[in-house]
Amino acid sequence: VEFKDYVVVLEGGQNEARGLAVIAETKRLFPTKRIRYVVNTHPHFDHAGGLPPFVAEGITILEHDNSRYFMEAALSEPRTLVGDVLAKSRKKAKVEGVIDKLVLQDGTRTLELHAVKNLDHSDAMLIAYLPKEKILFSADFNVAAPGEPLTPSLQTLAANVERLQLDFDQHVTVHPGDPDRPLSRAYLMELMKE
Repeated sequence: VEFKDYVVVLEGGQNEARGLAVIAETKRLFPTKRIRYVVNTHPHFDHAGGLPPFVAEGITILEHDNSRYFMEAALSEPRTLVGDVLAKSRKKAKVEGVIDKLVLQDGTRTLELHAVKNLDHSDAMLIAYLPKEKILFSADFNVAAPGEPLTPSLQTLAANVERLQLDFDQHVTVHPGDPDRPLSRAYLMELMKE
């Protein structure tokens, strides 16, 4: 997400190689802007595994406050892998916790981070929302295939979208769903009626 003077990366997941690739691509796309933040939607390994390269670059992690101290500790322990970029950098993780909502904005863009309430999957889940662009970004809220029942996680997302009154036209997911089915607010609400 590009701001006037910096960039925010949504998710640095999987592993060190993916984290390094995301950083390299972000720098290629925005060569004059520093990466100020990386948003970690939740502390599961497939979402947090690529964070060490961000820490090595001095980038601040935005994390749900419930997992803030865990993430700080996990990224500050001695690194024993040969060639690990975080071990080589000797930097300490900078993690900021989001309790209910955090808004990043400047004259060009607004990015809202919201804590998801009542989710069984994780009690430390964040979603991102770009109000001007009407885009919702989330992780691990997979849309059921046609004929399959609606997942409890997706029901919880819909309830949170209603609670937060988020108006979006596009729902971008970390784990891609069916590209032939638009992930809009209208579609999500229609699923809830089934």
